[in-house]
Amino acid sequence: MIKDFHECKDVVMQYVNGCATGDVELVRNAFHKDAVMYGYLNGSLCAGSIDVLYGAIQQLGGDTEKKAEVDVLEVTGTAATVRVMLENWHGMSFTDYHSLVKIDGKWQIVSKVFHQ
Repeated sequence: MIKDFHECKDVVMQYVNGCATGDVELVRNAFHKDAVMYGYLNGSLCAGSIDVLYGAIQQLGGDTEKKAEVDVLEVTGTAATVRVMLENWHGMSFTDYHSLVKIDGKWQIVSKVFHQ
């Protein structure tokens, strides 16, 4: 169980570090290929494929001035939830809830629900 806890945090840190550096491939490694994302961005619903996130990171680039806090909220068997509080990423702050599933022995983010 402790091993899974650390593995989940490591996967989500790929996302956080990819946002900091602008490394879309690092972020892509954290997410399942069919992952989805839902939340409000500047008051408008942003919903659908995680490819939208990759496009935003590619367009905006990295931002090392951001601050992040990552908390593994729950790990139960092959399912987990991790919260990320990201402050000042290109002047925006987000709280994300990532759902992870252990697929073929590897944790992957399958959904991201966020609040800006």
